[in-house]
Amino acid sequence: MLKESLENFVIPNYGKTQRSPTTYQTVAGYCTKNLVRLLEEYYLVENDQQLLREMRNDIDGYIRRYHKYCIHERAGVCAHYREVGSYEDYDFEHLIPEKIVRDLLLAKRITITQALNSPTVLLSRTKHAMLKDAGWAAHTPDMWLPFRRYSLVFESQFITYDGTVIDPDTWTLEQHYHYFKHLVI
Repeated sequence: MLKESLENFVIPNYGKTQRSPTTYQTVAGYCTKNLVRLLEEYYLVENDQQLLREMRNDIDGYIRRYHKYCIHERAGVCAHYREVGSYEDYDFEHLIPEKIVRDLLLAKRITITQALNSPTVLLSRTKHAMLKDAGWAAHTPDMWLPFRRYSLVFESQFITYDGTVIDPDTWTLEQHYHYFKHLVI
């Protein structure tokens, strides 16, 4: 029975979609809708740590999906910030580690919109490795001054995706959200 079922199966051709403001809105809406649902369910769970872990994994997945499609793969953006000179050999990096963003969202310290638009950086692979070696891969000493985790390990200059120079020693998370509000989908 299984063999016959497999023999008659035709692999569907789903076709490709052209990226547009509408497709970005679709992904943003889909991620937001699912995050709302997951947060509501999360707060209702009692005494089931494995279920909570699975739900956190799902929350991470929707935040990362938004970051990938609506920021990293968005023409002309690629990340909110770029390390000056890191245009060829770079990693897409979350300035505030994504799991901390997720935990801020779960603690109701930030909104879903803020979680989806948390700061991202194109960081040279060399500097990213230095960050990991220093123990800052999944931690940050200061969420208000998010570049501090970098400045404790190395010196670099950063610009926004559209070329505005920022001072990483004084640039706050509030400035980030204000500057990039036009990118929010």
